[in-house]
Amino acid sequence: MQIYMEGQDTKAAYLTELLQNTGHEIVQELPADLIILSLPRSAIPLEQLSALPKGQKLLCGLTNPAFDQMAKEKEWQLFRILSDELYIRENALLSAEGALFYAMRASDRAIRDLHCLVVGYGRIGKALTQFLRSLGAEVTVAARRKESREEAGANSISIDDIKDLLPAIPLIFNTVPAPVIDKNMLSLVPEDGLLMELASLPYGIDLAAAHEMGLRAWGEWGIPGRYCPGSAAHIQFDYLKREVFK
Repeated sequence: MQIYMEGQDTKAAYLTELLQNTGHEIVQELPADLIILSLPRSAIPLEQLSALPKGQKLLCGLTNPAFDQMAKEKEWQLFRILSDELYIRENALLSAEGALFYAMRASDRAIRDLHCLVVGYGRIGKALTQFLRSLGAEVTVAARRKESREEAGANSISIDDIKDLLPAIPLIFNTVPAPVIDKNMLSLVPEDGLLMELASLPYGIDLAAAHEMGLRAWGEWGIPGRYCPGSAAHIQFDYLKREVFK
């Protein structure tokens, strides 16, 4: 199969090698049998995509209504990798491991000596909590749903109760893509606290306010492709074998 791949990063290089080793041809120009768009969202202009033929196969991540309408009109075959449960679960594990790696690099204390707050208990929050606890950290999980708090176990609180806990938390991870920790709440964070944003827009931590206050707060996005591009390529290749090349 001839495959066109958007992007030329390290993960793409690993994926290219995997595809070529299994008999596929990577082409540098369109047309192609399969187009692999960048994740989580393609940077190819819709005007360029409009030239693709009817029935085109595309592996895609997040899309907008205009893309979806064009895909419907042209009867494109879309492989929505971010809707695949196995891929999402594996990607969450890589994201959580990478987040822990970046936290270790930023902190001058061992993880086991820290009280950590994980905001949100979705796939990444769940994996991150398990990793942190396995290293001996005290972890508090903040989640909106009662079922999530029960699953997270001891030291789980409602997101509404975060404010009362912030003065005692030196390491905070947010995985909720909605405003949670605003300027008023940031004033309660210890001066030496670390805040890592892992969610997508509109984010859960007011990073601009945190920077104004001199706090160490930053976003870590697209972690698998930066932290472990080889592993990130492998889980994408596994998806291709399951859903596209079957």
